[in-house]
Amino acid sequence: STESPTTSAPTVHPFTGYEQVGGTGAGECADKDGGLFSYAQYNENASPEDCSVKCSGLATSAQVGLGVTASACRCYFDGSAPDDEGQTFTSVDESGTGPVAGVNNESGENWQCYRRIAAGTVEPTTKPTEVPTAPVTQSPTQAPTTSSP
Repeated sequence: STESPTTSAPTVHPFTGYEQVGGTGAGECADKDGGLFSYAQYNENASPEDCSVKCSGLATSAQVGLGVTASACRCYFDGSAPDDEGQTFTSVDESGTGPVAGVNNESGENWQCYRRIAAGTVEPTTKPTEVPTAPVTQSPTQAPTTSSP
């Protein structure tokens, strides 16, 4: 087999901006008290990558993570889920708050949770933080010389 090892097994960072929480199929994303988050659910087979694209399409800075099963994609939110009227997803509001801290598999549905590691960094900051200031470039004083024999 000539498969490259990088594509065969899921890694902790399967795609940009998210990291896996809990084991494979360990449960829905939950807060520090095990509370479930509000979510928008798309009932279609989606890879975690596809799910992240759908979630980013909802354009809300309150998104804290996502969950996938073989047949659905959930975008989790701190606070209320987006309004689903006329949308291709259904929304459910739950009580989870803050960042994703673990998983909860009370539903027995074996969701796979991914924490959004970009959470909270979406909104533009008013002041730039630590703009790198390089010292004024100094020309080399001398070219390296090699001693003649």
